[in-house]
Amino acid sequence: MVRRVRHILDAPGRLSPRARAYLAAHGVRHQVWTADQHRRHWHRQGRPDAAIEPLAEFQMRWGGLALPPTAEYDGGPRLLDAAALTEHDGFAAGPARGANAYTFRVDGQGRFGIHGGDAWVPLHGSVDGWVEAAALGHLAAALPADVGLATGPRVDELPERYGLRRVREVDGLADEWWHGDRTLLAVHRGEARLFGNPAYQTAYLYTGIDDLAGHLRAG
Repeated sequence: MVRRVRHILDAPGRLSPRARAYLAAHGVRHQVWTADQHRRHWHRQGRPDAAIEPLAEFQMRWGGLALPPTAEYDGGPRLLDAAALTEHDGFAAGPARGANAYTFRVDGQGRFGIHGGDAWVPLHGSVDGWVEAAALGHLAAALPADVGLATGPRVDELPERYGLRRVREVDGLADEWWHGDRTLLAVHRGEARLFGNPAYQTAYLYTGIDDLAGHLRAG
């Protein structure tokens, strides 16, 4: 039986209230191929249901969603739109905003990440995690805070140095968000791992945030 899934803008489901508010304020849905159009296309290509259905489910839930540019990865995908089902697990998750050295992908485990050449780096354990991270980035940029930038291997020391806790909703893998009482930390390791260069690691540290807990709840 084909599973029917509602689009994220109609049913935000398990997303945090912060991410729901972000989608309500900034999410735009563009017309793209439907899940059934993808099914017909890939069945004609002789691909098995086991490969097609994750792509179709992604398209039902996320297809056509456009969000504001993110601070990293050249702004992130222009919109979420499944394509390029390959011989390997997973599929392309949406076109880049410009000429990138990598593509955005979802793998067979549902992880969202970047793929270039023979290298694959999962950034978040789910597409939900990517959207949660985008919502946090948008919130952090608007908060009255002192902002610091760190790069390279020293990025890995920051959570312990500032006594921070992971933001679980972002389902972080290569990329993570951390928080304290008045501090937010965004860590981006995707390009560093993709290109094999730790110097590319980047972190944004937001400090001196009054009522951070209230901001996080309200989004």
